[in-house]
Amino acid sequence: MKIAEIIIISVFAAIAFFLGQFYQWVFSIMAIYAMITISWNLMKTIGRLSMGHAMLFGLPAYLSAIALNFSFEASIYVFFISTIFLSILFYFFSKFTGRTAFVFLSLVISILLWISIPRVVIRKNGYLIGGEVGFNFYSVSTQQIFFISAISLVLAYVFSSFILSSKLGYFMKAVGDDETASKAVGINVDRIKFLTMLFSTSISSLSGLLYALNFGHISYDVFSVEISIFPFVASLLSAGNLFLSVISSFFLIFLTRSLNSIYPGLMDVFYALILIFSPKIGGFVYVKSKKFVEEL
Repeated sequence: MKIAEIIIISVFAAIAFFLGQFYQWVFSIMAIYAMITISWNLMKTIGRLSMGHAMLFGLPAYLSAIALNFSFEASIYVFFISTIFLSILFYFFSKFTGRTAFVFLSLVISILLWISIPRVVIRKNGYLIGGEVGFNFYSVSTQQIFFISAISLVLAYVFSSFILSSKLGYFMKAVGDDETASKAVGINVDRIKFLTMLFSTSISSLSGLLYALNFGHISYDVFSVEISIFPFVASLLSAGNLFLSVISSFFLIFLTRSLNSIYPGLMDVFYALILIFSPKIGGFVYVKSKKFVEEL
């Protein structure tokens, strides 16, 4: 990790802060999605490409919002318990499925959540709440969520950079390259997988919590396919480089808001084109990004 990378991320935050509340809100969204991408990249290190990251992003925050209707303490407990549960769940996915099966299994479960969550309702004070409308959450000011999101992004980036450059990170990359060879040289593959899933899930769950705080509300949209695809596209455009994946996340969110303001759904077309031409894009970006990072 280079200090220059932290400075560049901080400069983006500072520019947004001085431009006013709207840009503070936009940067908060950028930071939240960048954290999803950081989380995705950690999981990718051990050779598991998640196409169901919307589940890790949305489920803890969604269940926490439901629990908030009963008590503040229940909301906190549910968030942490569901985060740990998802860590264990994805660990078992990685243990008992191959790399290709992991991709499709995570995607299918995330889609099932997206379809089924609108049917979740609870009774409060004689009224049914939830469903497609979703649930209210804590509400904080634009400036508060801006600072919380910016600090969380920097901490998530520093933490991930430290992990990837440590001995643990070396083992994670070894597992991602060849699990059988890793076991042969004495690496505890199961331990590495569990720790990776715990770190990845925690960052993604935190980003989902920040998303709910940002809007003061949460609905089934947090399980959308777009959120699951987003970190893959951001990583592709950055050739998997952690720092550039943050910058590409910023770019994609800005582009999303711009294209959808021109015509709703136009961003979906952009994602589809990226996926179709991903092999060529990946090769080109890898060469260019490697040179850029070396010069940074």
